[in-house]
Order: sequence, then C-alpha cells, then structure tokens
Amino acid sequence: MTVVDHFLDGFFRPTSVAIVGATDNLFKINYRLLQNLIDMGYKGKIFPVNPSSQEISGIKTYARLKDIGESIDLVVSAVPSGKTLGVVRECVEVGIKRLVIVTGGFSEGGEAGHRLHEEIASLVKDAGIRTLGPNTLSPVNTANKLIISFHHVRAMNPGGRLSLVFQSGFYEPRLNWLFSDLGINKILDTGNKMDINEVDALEYFRIDPDTEVIAMHLESIRGDAREFYNLVRQVSQEKPLIILKSGRTRAGSLAAMSHTGAMARENDKLFEGILRQTAAIRVYNWQEFFDLAKAFSYLDPPKGDGMAVITMSGGEGVMATDACELNALRLSRFSDATYTRLREIFPPWEMPVNPLDGGVCMQFHVTNPFHLLETLRAIPQDDDVGGVVMQMPPKFFSIGRESAVVKTIVEAMTHGIVALKNSGKPFALWRASLDTEQEEWIHQIQAEGVPVFDSAERAIRAFAAMKTRADRRQGLNGIEV
Repeated sequence: MTVVDHFLDGFFRPTSVAIVGATDNLFKINYRLLQNLIDMGYKGKIFPVNPSSQEISGIKTYARLKDIGESIDLVVSAVPSGKTLGVVRECVEVGIKRLVIVTGGFSEGGEAGHRLHEEIASLVKDAGIRTLGPNTLSPVNTANKLIISFHHVRAMNPGGRLSLVFQSGFYEPRLNWLFSDLGINKILDTGNKMDINEVDALEYFRIDPDTEVIAMHLESIRGDAREFYNLVRQVSQEKPLIILKSGRTRAGSLAAMSHTGAMARENDKLFEGILRQTAAIRVYNWQEFFDLAKAFSYLDPPKGDGMAVITMSGGEGVMATDACELNALRLSRFSDATYTRLREIFPPWEMPVNPLDGGVCMQFHVTNPFHLLETLRAIPQDDDVGGVVMQMPPKFFSIGRESAVVKTIVEAMTHGIVALKNSGKPFALWRASLDTEQEEWIHQIQAEGVPVFDSAERAIRAFAAMKTRADRRQGLNGIEV
C-alpha cells in the first residue's frame, strides 16, 4: 500500500485500532464493530476497551485507553453520547491523534446535544485530534481489511478502483452488495462533520493513487465553499467524480438536519450551475449514484456517441432505442463488412442489425450459442460503434443445480461475453430477469470485469454520463479523450 502525504491516510492505514465500547454480546449493536475486524482479518493490532470484560472474542480487553500501554493509531468511540466526552478527555490524556465517533445524539440531538457537540469539537481542536463523525460508520479500506460497521460483512475484496464518500449511513445496509458488485477501494462517512468534512475527503482521494473513481454523497457543505468548488473542478478533470446532493428542497434540508444537525442552505440552482462548469457528474437518486459508480469503475468512456444494442427481445430493443435518443446518443450505423459477418447468425430472413434481436438469432443457433457470441464480436469492432450494451442471454440451465456439463456451459458463455468486452469498446450487460437464480451468474460475469445493470435504460444512461464527463473534461482543458 502506498503511503499518502495527507492526515486522512492514517485513518485508512492504522497499525492499531482501539474499539471503546467493544462487546461480545451479539444482541448489542456494537458487536460487529470488533467482530468484523476479526472476521475480515484486519492487518493490525486490535485493542477492545470495555471495563466490564477481561477478554472479548479471545482478545485481551482493557478497562480504559490508558491501560493499553502501547501506541494506538486510531480510536473508535462507540459509547453513548453522554459518555463520549469522557472518552475524548482520555484520548487527550493518552495523546491520541485520530478519533472516530460512531455514536449519534450530538448536533442533531437538540440543545443539549448541540452543546455537547461544541464542547467536544473545541476539545479535539485544541488537542490536535483529527476527528471523524460523530454519527459515522467508517473508515473502510479493503486493502488492509479495515472495516468499521454495525453490519455483518461477508467478504472484502481488495483491488477495487472506487472510493465512496458519504454524509449518511444510507449505504450501510448495502455494504455486502457494494463489496461484491462495485469494486470498492475505500469508504469514508463524514457524519456530522465535527472536524473532517467533504473538502478533506476530496483533497485526500485526489492524491490517493489507489482511488481512480470517486462517488460522493452530500447533504450539506460544511467546509469552505470556494475551496470545495475549486477542488471539484480540479479533481473531476483528473478522476471521474460523481456527486449525489440531497437536501435539495426546504423539506429535504430539514430532514437532513434531523439526523446530521447541518442545514443545507446552499441554493440548489447555484450548486447545479457551478457543477456544470466542472467535469463532475451530478445524479439525483441512489440508484443512479451506484449505476454511475459502477460504470466509471468498470469501463472506459464510449468512443463517440454511436451505440450498439443487442437484445433478447424486440420490445427491449425499442425501449433501448428510446433511451439512446433521450440521452443524446444515437444508434451506430454498421459497415457492410459488419453486416455481412452478422448475417451468419440471422434467421432465414433479413432483419435489422441495430438494435439486433439476439433472441431470434439464438433460436436458430440454440445448439451452438458460442458461435453466436463469437460472431457478435464484429459489433464492437465496427468503427462507428462507441459502446455496446447487451441483454444477458436467457438461462436455459440452472446455476443452483450445477452438473459438470452445466458448469462447462456457464464457463463457455461467460468466456464468450468476456471476449465481447475485450473487443476494443466499452461493453456492458443488462440483466434478463430479476430471478435470484441469476445472481450467481451475474457475480461471475462481473468478476470478469463486465458490469451488469438492472435495465437497458440504466445502462445507457450510464454510458451517456461517461460521454458527458469526457466532453466536459475536453472542453475545460482541451485534452484528447
């Protein structure tokens, strides 16, 4: 792991973590804070702190931070808000420099909570303790298996390109999906932004070599607004930057204040106008947020505005065609050579080639679907094609009851799909159904670097956003994209 010259690097790469409020009671919400670190194999020392226990999950437990007697890189405080001030004072006494406050009930907790927030904020500032939260669950780093979460995490796969910044725990119930589907590198939840805010996050992820794509959720801007917008402009030219800004209405702002204590007073039209002067892409709901995060982390931008669509249903082809035009993309015009190649898989009549009804073609090649997939490689190789979206082939077999023959078929079809991805143009699939049985195959395909979206429309919107970002970036600095 590359060391980055920024204070946040210590939050993501601590050599030791103390969990204040650790417990071995699986019916308490704090149980997973420690257990996830153990289960995932966190590569550092763990110090549980709980005055009522001598050992938790086989690890020696300490009554207080001062009893540990070793260097502590990061303290995670998960005690109730009324006891947090005592933990912070102990951090000052011990000389801690990095603190995460998981607990809520501060600036969003009425007048008393606000006073407590201000007292702790003053204390950590005077002591030079950089503080994440309160009301946060993070940091997360898949490289060293660092995970601060209340949820049971099943696996953390290192090597992802995408880092996420949140101002809310709305991602928390989706953690296992994020780790399996999006290729996560790091996650930072700024919570109530007592100290660390969105400016710090952008500064860090801009220079973090392991982060290639940034997706950020904001409810309010707590840091210096001018510095934030300058950073957005700079970062978005260097790395894809996706921003979901909620609290867009007065009612939404009030809802945000109820759980973070921060009133989103920014004028939304002003925010929108400024973002349009950058290469950042703004989204308006969490589905689009994660769709674009997936697209940018899996794919290069389309090479032009020409799209090729391969369907398993004529009706899906019509909807995909509408989606292209509605998102300022067009259907590619294939060359005669491409058309001639595709005729090999036609039924016994002539048919349009874009969108191509692969379902009809498959009916006449059901005994040899691999030849069909191999022939389809002519499409991404066509000069007028900037990107390709394809509906997943139907499942005539059961993943859940695999025999050796079924496994061979799945592997061969997956190989054929990956070959389409490797044909020189960005390539994505959309799922054929919502059956849970299809999930396993989707995971296999995505593990090979092919993103799968829930619909043709969502896949095409993602391609359009990538092209928009490329066009804005080129317009801002005149570089070739």
